[in-house]
Amino acid sequence: MPPILVYEQNKPYVIQQFHNGHFDYVDVVQEVAQRDFFRYVASTLLLQRLAESYPWPRRKEEVPTWIYIAADMAMRLHGNHAFHGFPWVVSTGGMLAAFGPKLGTKHIDKETGELRIECEGFNAKNDYPRQTPCDSDFLRKIAKDTEADKLMGWFNGPVQQIFRKHRHFDKAGIFMGDGSYIFVPDNENYEGSAKMLFDEHNHPVGRKQEMMMSAAQLKKCQWRRCYKMISLLHTNENGDFFLYAGMRIVPGNAHECPVLWEMVDEFVSVMGKGVMKDLILDRGFLDGAAIAKAKAKYHIDVTIGVRRNMNVFEDALGLANLPDVQWESYSRERSEPPVPFRRHYTDAPRPEHIEKREAARQRTLDEQRATGERPPIKEPEQIMMTRIKELTTWSSCSVPLDLVVCRDSQDESLDDAWGILTTARQESRAVPVGKRYHLRVHIEERHRHLKCFWDLAEFTSPCFDLVVNQIVFTALTYSLLQQQILRQARKALNKASKSRLMEELTPVSDAVIVYTDHYYAVFGKLEYTEMVLDVPESAREKLRELIRRKRSKSRVEAATDAYP
Repeated sequence: MPPILVYEQNKPYVIQQFHNGHFDYVDVVQEVAQRDFFRYVASTLLLQRLAESYPWPRRKEEVPTWIYIAADMAMRLHGNHAFHGFPWVVSTGGMLAAFGPKLGTKHIDKETGELRIECEGFNAKNDYPRQTPCDSDFLRKIAKDTEADKLMGWFNGPVQQIFRKHRHFDKAGIFMGDGSYIFVPDNENYEGSAKMLFDEHNHPVGRKQEMMMSAAQLKKCQWRRCYKMISLLHTNENGDFFLYAGMRIVPGNAHECPVLWEMVDEFVSVMGKGVMKDLILDRGFLDGAAIAKAKAKYHIDVTIGVRRNMNVFEDALGLANLPDVQWESYSRERSEPPVPFRRHYTDAPRPEHIEKREAARQRTLDEQRATGERPPIKEPEQIMMTRIKELTTWSSCSVPLDLVVCRDSQDESLDDAWGILTTARQESRAVPVGKRYHLRVHIEERHRHLKCFWDLAEFTSPCFDLVVNQIVFTALTYSLLQQQILRQARKALNKASKSRLMEELTPVSDAVIVYTDHYYAVFGKLEYTEMVLDVPESAREKLRELIRRKRSKSRVEAATDAYP
C-alpha cells in the first residue's frame, strides 16, 4: 500500500529552517477541526489499519485506499453526502492542510481572484490539472462497488478490532442496543426498503392497532418508506464518549430482535469475551434464550425492560405487594446533562452590579412562586423501586433473573408500575439497576444527533450499497471524532451537536501553516509576521528567490489550467 502522507509537528525545526532560508510550502488554514481530525487518524496508524482491512472491490489499487477512506470521511464531516460535491469539500475543508502539499496545494489566481486547487494525483492518467486528490466519480464507483454486506462486515469486524488496538473501549464494558427507522423518499427504487404505516409520533402502526384506531387517529397516520438501522453503542458511566460498535441496515419491516442478538454473537466472536460486560436494551429485544446465552456463555449482564403481560412481571408485582418489601427512592435525572462550555459571550464573568441585580431578580421570582403568581419549578421525577431477586418463572430463560419494580412516588397501587429485568448479581439494591437502564437514552440521543445534525438520511441515490456506505462512514467518522475530542481532554464537547462542536473546535482567526522536510508548524498571523522579521539578512535573499520561484510556478500552472 502506498505510504500515507503524514507531517509531524516540529515548530523549533521549522523556525530554524525558515531562518536558514528554507521551507516547502506556506498555507493559510481555517478548517482546523478537519485538519486536526485527519492528523489524528493518520498519525496514530488508524487510517493505515483501516485501509489495510477495507474490502477493496477492485483488483488494482490505482488510488490508495487510505485516500478513499479519508475522502469519504471528509464528506461526512463536511455534511456533503453527494460525491459530485467532493471538489467543494477539498477546497473548503482541512484535508489538504492535514496531509500537506504533496497531496495538494491552494493558491489565488491573480487574474480571476478564484481559489485554485492543484493536486498531483496518484497515477499518470491526468490529461489536465487535478483539483482533487482523486476524481469524485472514482469515489462514487468504489462506494457503489463495495457490497453492503461486506462493508457492514468490515465495520462490525476489523474496524472494531482496530478500535480495540487503539484502546477505544472502556474497561467498564457498557453497551447499548437499539433500532431506529431511517426514512427515505417514497421511491420504490430504494433497494430493500419497506413501506409502512406510522402514527404522528413516527411509531409503526400494526394491522390490529390500525383496526382499533378512530377516524381522527387514522387521519394523523401516514405511509412512509424506510429502512431500519440496528446499532450497538459503547460508552462509559458518565457518557464521556460514544462509539458505534456494530451496525446493521435492514428493511424497515424486519424485526430487530434476532438481528441484534446476531450482532452480539458476531461482536464476541471478533473481540472475544470480556470487552462487552453490560448490555442495556429496551423490551423490544426480549428473548429468554438469547439473554441466558449472553449471561452463561459470554458472561454479559443484560439489563432490559419487561412487558406487563409477562408472567415474570406478574409474579414480581405479587411479591412487591408484600408488607415487608423495602422501597428505594430514585430521582430521574435529565437524559442529556448540560454541556459545560460557554455558548455566548454573555456567559463570560459579569460585573458585580449586574450579579446583584440578577440575584435580586431571582429572589423576586422565588417570592412569586411562593405566593402562586408563578408556577413552581418542576422538581425531578421521584420514582420508587424495589428489587425482586432470583425469579425463575420465565421458562425460556434458563438463568435466574432479578426484576426491579418501578412506580411513581404518588402511586402506591402499582396499577401503572413497570419493570426492569437484569442478570447482574453484583449489587443487591434496586437503584443501581435503574441508573444503568437510564443510560439507554444515550443511544436514542445519538440517533437524533446523526439524523438531525449529521444529515444521516440525506441520501442522494436509491442504491442500497450507497445508502449503507453513507450510514457506515457517518458512524465511523462520528466515533473517531469522539475519540479525538476525548484525547484532547475536551470530553464535554462529545454531547454537543455537530454544528456546536465544530464551532468550538474552529478558531476565530485564521492560522498560517509552514511545511518543511515532512515537518509542519502552525503560527498565528502576528507570530508568523514576527518570524519573518527575525529572519537574518543572510537568509532573506534565499527566501526571496524561493518565493519568486514558487509564485512563478503557480502563475504558469494557473495560466495552463484550462479544461479541454
